[in-house]
Amino acid sequence: MALVHLTYRADGILLHPPCIIVNCMPTPKGGFAALAILGLPILIAAVIFGPTALDLAFHRRPPERYLIPAGFTGWTRIDFRRKDDPPLPTEDSRRLLKLDDHGHLSTSSNPQLGHGKDDFYYYLANDPSANHRTRISNAGVCKGGMIWDFATLVDESTSTPFTRFYVGSEAQFRREVDATGKKFPACE
Repeated sequence: MALVHLTYRADGILLHPPCIIVNCMPTPKGGFAALAILGLPILIAAVIFGPTALDLAFHRRPPERYLIPAGFTGWTRIDFRRKDDPPLPTEDSRRLLKLDDHGHLSTSSNPQLGHGKDDFYYYLANDPSANHRTRISNAGVCKGGMIWDFATLVDESTSTPFTRFYVGSEAQFRREVDATGKKFPACE
């Protein structure tokens, strides 16, 4: 049962409509009401997007540079912690990952965990210099990107980490992972 508080003037006229006592508390300039109205959506957004934002902010790693043979399309694979292979060299303070003609690289280095602003380039096999590289876009879905499904995983048979990603147009990638064309919505 709710308690109702009515306030009358001396001549018996009702000053304001009835209200439940709990809700009749004065609020300084509507601060409580604004907090109640905006607070819940802000709390929900923080719960949903907060972990992703924290992950992006705190799991940054130095950027890496990927060199892919000119014209290569398909799945790549970079195997890490291979004791018989050389460590990764650096270029412009970035680890340099140069893939072979089959899109493969094997290294004794460890994978770097987290997110970094990586570079991707096509290179000419007969030109070891950086003069003839073509930048590859990793812009993303419906934006003309050429790098897809980048992930670092663990090979179950050897328990060693590897990175894999797809190089090609969005149409090629979509055909590769969804031959029926029903998994991804069309770009508009």
